[in-house]
Amino acid sequence: MEVIVLGGGYVGVCAARRLARAGSSVRVRLVSAEQCHAFHGWTAEVITGHVAPDRARVSLAELLPGVEIVSGTVTGVDLAAKTVTVSSGSTDSAGPRTLSYDELILGVGSHDAVERVPGLAAHGWSLKHDELKALNRHLSEVVAAAAATSSPAVRRRLLTVVVAGGGFAGTEAAGALVQRLRAEISARPALAGERPRVVLISSGARLIPSLRPRFARAADYLEAGVARSGVQVVSGRRLASVSSVCAVLDDDTLIPTATVVSTIGQTPAALPGTESLPRDASGRLLTDRYLRVAPSVWAGGDVAAVPHPSGSGVCPANALWAIYHGKRAGANVVRTARGRRPAPFRFPGLGQAASLGVGRAAAELYGVQLTGWPAWLARWLFFHAFMPSRRVALATAAEWFRRPSLASYEPRPIARASYDVPAASLRTSYERGPITHASYDVHPEADLAEPA
Repeated sequence: MEVIVLGGGYVGVCAARRLARAGSSVRVRLVSAEQCHAFHGWTAEVITGHVAPDRARVSLAELLPGVEIVSGTVTGVDLAAKTVTVSSGSTDSAGPRTLSYDELILGVGSHDAVERVPGLAAHGWSLKHDELKALNRHLSEVVAAAAATSSPAVRRRLLTVVVAGGGFAGTEAAGALVQRLRAEISARPALAGERPRVVLISSGARLIPSLRPRFARAADYLEAGVARSGVQVVSGRRLASVSSVCAVLDDDTLIPTATVVSTIGQTPAALPGTESLPRDASGRLLTDRYLRVAPSVWAGGDVAAVPHPSGSGVCPANALWAIYHGKRAGANVVRTARGRRPAPFRFPGLGQAASLGVGRAAAELYGVQLTGWPAWLARWLFFHAFMPSRRVALATAAEWFRRPSLASYEPRPIARASYDVPAASLRTSYERGPITHASYDVHPEADLAEPA
């Protein structure tokens, strides 16, 4: 049997691992544009320097012995012919490859929904993949630029970060960004007495709505912790547009900033040739309780709407559920190959957790609410346990016994540039193209308002 797995994320890795154990009767090929698997659990810790960025990425070849890794981008799927076309880009002198399959597993995930906000694609930052490392370098650069400028207004703008999204990802990121900026600022005598400003924009009235109302105590702990850390929370507002010099909210509030971080949600990846497959209103592939989308086609993770085992709605879109989607999809393909009926997806979930720093976390595990050190330790243990590589997990655990390091993000030399941008053009300046991240000394007009 020929099985093709699309995507090198949690679904793809876990499905391919299960398939590889089936023996020589199943040939497994995993197609991925990236040659590394990214573990997203340590996003906040990579920002603060507790976890090195390379620990969050592991080679697919190391993780999947016995699986053929096909490097490239899927440019087409022919469901009738059961083929997948893969392009390796401009370096592919032989042209695109066409791969045949008997069973296809779709684990292509999602991308940040930057299309929802004008300017966000050009000027915003993601917490996914290599962008996280680039964000850390950018933060070092803006702090260096703030130390070099003589303008108080420019310095305030450079030391301001806007985080869009009041869920788990945004709340954790805001807390981590405060810690990182304080560490960067304290290392520069020219910034003595300066304080970073991190603004967290939440469309809801309260943070972490996914925990409310059932786990309100855990959500309240995180909300209070974010406020104590110095994060400025703006509730009931949405990000309306982003430029290289400011963020604009839906009430026309302008926040001068050089850094906007997006955690506003995800858009399921779309593959040419799969348009006929059933989808929900958000574009996710509709699966049955066996993870099957159509005959010989399976899916899981962010790209799929998988029925929740409880019968209420669909599974949450997060890494833990994607891991178990991958395991079940892979196992069901093996069962099919052996002439057995597939088994339904029955994973009940473990819970949710978020950290605001060492010893400061909140979690819901098996319906029990934890806060403080118990929650932090539980999260720490679970995250190490679910890292796909035992070698990397042990190395990551060992690194917690050293001081956090920002040495990996020494800023590049700053090409000083100055642009007088009139306030009237700020709302449309996102149309000017991608930001040149080395050019930070931008002077917006002095009357730009800060949220109360």
